[in-house]
Amino acid sequence: MADPKAEKEAAAAPAARKSNLKVIIVVAAIMLIEAGVFIGVAMFTSAPSVKADSGYETEQDSALNRIMEIQVVHDRFPNSKQGVLYLYDTQITARVKTRHEKAITEFVAGNQALIKTTVAALWRNAEPRHFNEPLLSTLTRQAEEALKEIMPKDPKSGESLIDAILLEGVTPYRAGI
Repeated sequence: MADPKAEKEAAAAPAARKSNLKVIIVVAAIMLIEAGVFIGVAMFTSAPSVKADSGYETEQDSALNRIMEIQVVHDRFPNSKQGVLYLYDTQITARVKTRHEKAITEFVAGNQALIKTTVAALWRNAEPRHFNEPLLSTLTRQAEEALKEIMPKDPKSGESLIDAILLEGVTPYRAGI
């Protein structure tokens, strides 16, 4: 005859498998519920990613957003911080979008004295080390801030129409020689 202990163990094995299967199903169901709650909360709390327009840029919009360069001023500006008068031959160019070309060109043409006075004041107050920087970053930053302040602003956003200012050929010439 068969051992009664072996029969009880054989009968208990399928019951243990069934209870393990139930635990696995319950854990999987809880994980799916948690994932659903997490995704639902993320969808409701995230900002909408849909733009007001179609999201596609037309060729005309692309042409209007192209960056172009407009010469703002080309002159010699003085600096005597070293005790000797130097004239710095400087050309300043503005990078603007094509759609702002007309406004910036008209402003530059009609306000040369204001622009030259602003830049001359920056150059007179600049330290000699600023003219020796490899990328002229200090003078570029100062000129950009000053010119953005006096240049026309976008009527809708209030931001400057200028994207960047470029300094070209800040070449020193000793005056009086």
